Amino acid sequence: MHPRRSIKAFLKRRDGAAAVEFAVVFPLFALVLFGGLGFGMAMLDLNALQAVATQAARCLAISGAPCTTPIPNCSDTTAQCYIEQLAAKQGLSGVKASQLTINANYLVGTAGFTRVQITYPMSLAGYSFSLSATAQFPNG
Repeated sequence: MHPRRSIKAFLKRRDGAAAVEFAVVFPLFALVLFGGLGFGMAMLDLNALQAVATQAARCLAISGAPCTTPIPNCSDTTAQCYIEQLAAKQGLSGVKASQLTINANYLVGTAGFTRVQITYPMSLAGYSFSLSATAQFPNG
């Protein structure tokens, strides 16, 4: 057989083309898939964190019964215990008093607001970052 013909015949063969294409495309597909899932999980937690901050700011601003009633077996302030409990109900069980900032007299012009800030540490695929939510409600 002539060497030139055998090279042409080899280059025209497509027996393993699908396997090579799969080996090239699959890592990119997996990266997009798992990256999207990780981003979705972070957004879900951020949405829950914002809901907790909003509910807590409203309850504290109007001095509602749920956030002013002492919670048994909690050593933090009543407001902090309320926020921790609220976060746990939303699936954010790691919220601690050190991650909360409560300002009952946050002024915007002459109006007084109750402002709640929560920072929540998160880790995905070995990468650590913090989610943060802030909410305020007029005192009254």
